[in-house]
Amino acid sequence: MTKKRGKKGKQQDTGQASKSQPAATVSEPGPPPKAAPENPPSGPPSTSSTPPPRGVDRGEDPHPKGRGRSRGRGTTSEPQAPGPGRGAGSTGGPPFQGPLAQGPRPQTPPARGPRPQAPGSQPQQVPQQQPSPQHGLPQQQGPRQPGPQQVPRQQSPWQGPPQQQGPPQPGPQQVPRQQSPWQGPPQQPGPRQPGPQQVPRQQSPWQGPPQQPGPRQPGPQQVPRQQSPWQGPPQQPGPCQPGPQQVPQQPGPRQGPPQPSPQRGPSQQQGPRQTPQQQPQQTDSAKSVESLQEGIAKMSLIPCRKNPAKAGTMGRPIVVEANVVSLKFNSNFNPHAVHYDISFDPDKPKFMLRRTYDAIHEKYFPNRHPAFDGRRNLYSSGVLPFGDGMKAEIEVYNPEREQNKTYKVVISRVADIDLSWLPRVAPGMPQIEQTAVQAIDVVLRHGAASKCVQVGRSFFQPPKGHIVDLGNGMELWVGMFQSAIIGWKPYLNVDVAHKGFPKAINIVEYMREICGSRFSPKDVEYNKINIAKQLKGLKVIYEIPGHPTSKRTQRINDLMQSAVNSIFTLDNGSKTSVYDYFRKEKNYTIKNPELPCVWVGGRNRQIYVPAELCTIVPGQVTIKKMDEIQTSNMIKAAATSTNIRKQKIMNAFASINFNNDPCVKEFGLSVGGGFEKVPARVLDPPVLMYDRQVRVSRGTWRASRFSNAADLQPKTWTILNLNGRYTRENDLYRLADDLISNAIKCGMNLGEALTPFVTLDPPTRDVRGINNFFQQNKNLKLIIVVIPDRGSAYSKVKQAAEIHIGVLTQCIKARTVGRLSEATTSNILLKINSKLNGVNHMIMDNNLKPKCLMKPCIIIGADVTHPPPDAVDVPSIAAVAASHDARAQFKYNIKCQLQPPREEIILDLQRMVKEQLLFFYKSTGYQPQQIIFYRDGVSEGQFAQVLSRELPAIQRACGQLNANYKPPITFLVVQKRHHVRLFPTDERNSDDARKNFNVQAGTVVDTMITHPSHIDFYLVSHASIQGMARPTKYRCLWDDSKMSEDEIEQLTYYLCHMFSRCTRSVSYPAPTYYAHLAAYRARVHTEEVPINIHNLIEEQRKKLTLHEGIIENPMFFV
Repeated sequence: MTKKRGKKGKQQDTGQASKSQPAATVSEPGPPPKAAPENPPSGPPSTSSTPPPRGVDRGEDPHPKGRGRSRGRGTTSEPQAPGPGRGAGSTGGPPFQGPLAQGPRPQTPPARGPRPQAPGSQPQQVPQQQPSPQHGLPQQQGPRQPGPQQVPRQQSPWQGPPQQQGPPQPGPQQVPRQQSPWQGPPQQPGPRQPGPQQVPRQQSPWQGPPQQPGPRQPGPQQVPRQQSPWQGPPQQPGPCQPGPQQVPQQPGPRQGPPQPSPQRGPSQQQGPRQTPQQQPQQTDSAKSVESLQEGIAKMSLIPCRKNPAKAGTMGRPIVVEANVVSLKFNSNFNPHAVHYDISFDPDKPKFMLRRTYDAIHEKYFPNRHPAFDGRRNLYSSGVLPFGDGMKAEIEVYNPEREQNKTYKVVISRVADIDLSWLPRVAPGMPQIEQTAVQAIDVVLRHGAASKCVQVGRSFFQPPKGHIVDLGNGMELWVGMFQSAIIGWKPYLNVDVAHKGFPKAINIVEYMREICGSRFSPKDVEYNKINIAKQLKGLKVIYEIPGHPTSKRTQRINDLMQSAVNSIFTLDNGSKTSVYDYFRKEKNYTIKNPELPCVWVGGRNRQIYVPAELCTIVPGQVTIKKMDEIQTSNMIKAAATSTNIRKQKIMNAFASINFNNDPCVKEFGLSVGGGFEKVPARVLDPPVLMYDRQVRVSRGTWRASRFSNAADLQPKTWTILNLNGRYTRENDLYRLADDLISNAIKCGMNLGEALTPFVTLDPPTRDVRGINNFFQQNKNLKLIIVVIPDRGSAYSKVKQAAEIHIGVLTQCIKARTVGRLSEATTSNILLKINSKLNGVNHMIMDNNLKPKCLMKPCIIIGADVTHPPPDAVDVPSIAAVAASHDARAQFKYNIKCQLQPPREEIILDLQRMVKEQLLFFYKSTGYQPQQIIFYRDGVSEGQFAQVLSRELPAIQRACGQLNANYKPPITFLVVQKRHHVRLFPTDERNSDDARKNFNVQAGTVVDTMITHPSHIDFYLVSHASIQGMARPTKYRCLWDDSKMSEDEIEQLTYYLCHMFSRCTRSVSYPAPTYYAHLAAYRARVHTEEVPINIHNLIEEQRKKLTLHEGIIENPMFFV
């Protein structure tokens, strides 16, 4: 039986105001917020009793930063739920119809690198097609490739002094320009170019001294090995740092087999134990150790505060509360912890592991209280009674199967952990031992995990009293997040957590909720794909009324045909329907025979049961992306004032009762009873320049005439209505009139629109209508498109206009057109002026302006977005946004690149940064004297990887332009997915004391709860409109420009005022916001477009290359 796949989940922007800039997004769909600023839902679970199903439908998420970003390639496997396995003569079980015609979808194989060269083969025998680092594949580090990549040495642009040795780089810079998506305007305006890389040498803006041609270069098959094209710039001490192209040197999850050493002879691989499969594994292990050592060395290079006991000084000092409680070490604290590994056989289902451990604990060491993490790790205060290990068999009752099951348990001592340094944590401590922090974290979670539903580091209990209905079969559970953190002393971070759980209702009722008021078999059939997508992987309790022995807990595989139409063969060879089978064999008449049956149990068997006999098991953790209605209801329920949030946190904190937990007491720990008070400062906002100076107050300002207004001549723009008859023609003309009149107030000259306006039906699969319209009007400078409030019209418009035709568009939702106001129209003009290469505002030049902005400085934002956890074969997208106006810091250019799923490191960063540097020079005439890089979406565990791969990629990009070009780099990580919140202690330090009681915009905390020695800080840069403001955390990983803490904090806060789409400061810097928007736009370009995940380079070239008519407007994406 063939399983139907649902359509790829679509995410259409709501056009609603975000928490930090409400009026800015009413004009055109943009990406929804990555998480509710005031209360993000919990992320994907790290431990769950309901693993995600294999082969689930595809979906799309323009925000994944959720960030659980480490789930392989988007495929998950599910344990086989043992079905009742009853035949036709059974009295209790559902009907059985033999093996499936189609088994479970195989997992997608990981992206592989180049095959190892055969021993003794010639170095020139490399794959004919050079894999681009865009695909994340290991780059060939040997000979140059023949063909258009053989750039003559004397014609290499940007050639530096003689210290640059080796042949020209065969990496990202050798990708033909026509294959580069998101390509900016031609960067070499001189005479005809002889090839993508054959730029006349005299046109290099950063040209070094003339190069001596030297001896003739050997051909592609004679490149000496010592001339590795990936040699890092000379300023890097020690070994050459591997970059995105040196994937084999990094122990990534999709690492290809490394190249065998050329010195290895054939005789060394002819032994029976030295198989080709074994050899790469040995090399991988050695390189993993090298990479780990290199990562530790890189972490030691992170800059530290000049004065360990203080940080920044700018701003007005205040005191705030943070939702952290102090961690105390009692007199019985044991500094010696022991780490045990515990394994279970069988190790499924997952929910039985803790039950099995509890049985072992009760039987073999009941007087000791170690901490179990629910999977494989066990931490004890000192050695347990059995010493270094033990083995045991024990019977444990399985409530789902209603029977006992025998488990084999093996506990082995693997490490001793030193906790003695924890009580001595103080400012200036250079490194933090994460193993000890992890052990303390598990100890503090042990008590809550034994009585709550655990989702990552959050714990939930069934709601009591009023239950918030999220819609479409989901309800809201409120729980508590907790995490041990190391600041200037150890703390426990506690916060309220919100998550949607499936309702414990009958499947028929679940169908009714999704279908709405109109519920009939036809309505269910119409919504069947969506219903099946939500139900797949959930556990249900199946039971026939009057047959208590028929009760089973099974997992849903899919929805099938109705009970009347589902025919199967009995053991005696006769055929019958599910409806007749239950009526005759089970003595049960199905009440809803026209509704789909539910396929449950093992995927190798066809067990179909009526939906009315299945009830969803309560408290199941799902990782599916919530729909728009559910997300909206979640935000409304979670957005509360700081006082209410604080009360929720303290109530949840008290319910855990840490200090009376036996495990916490055995380790000699206790926690404080209240929030920690920490020093903070309120920074002054920048003075903005329109046609006059504008002051910022409480995170907002009143716009004046644009600093550099763009114009639209008469008859150079028009309006296209894709909402059919639902948007009246009068509304279109009113929209045009309002835009023209308000443009005058902004300083823009908006001429008369081209009329009559055209109305078309919303595009579905047939996009010929909008394609023909754009083709006929491609000479217009702007087309305003009115789109339906729901559906895929937005993606269809952007794909046609920006990929295929090359015309600038501004989309507006139909409901926005129906309720136009002056504020709405003004915000639409903010975006239109930006798209037409205008400048809305800039930071005023005065002695308060950050020093780095007084000189040509390029500011870069970078982000990687991932598909939702349940998506299959959907690539990740890396985006880089870089400024290209040295004075205003308003205009940005973007580059995007497809990557293998879940790959967080930007694989092609070297090429992307190089192109951005060239674009900056072309636009300004200056080479950047400083690079400031804001990297979004990186967790603390990935810092070493980023330092080892992305930082060297930026440095190599500079070295490619000129070997002497080594601008100072400041590398900052932007982190939004954390749970630290700041609470004002005085009404005078709050701008909305009577509403949400948030801290003021510009509040920064860089001591006490930050790293003991590194430069990091929390900044609330925006005024929250709904709920509690979430601070953004910034961490400095590299700074050879020697910026002070005050300079970094001031620059970051200033850049939060440079977002083009609103007149409010936003929650994180504009370049990072633009990188996020760019990645979302690339996701829109791939919506409902089939992508071959195994050939991303070619897919990007064919399907995601921007039309040349768009690249003339770099800010087209805002």
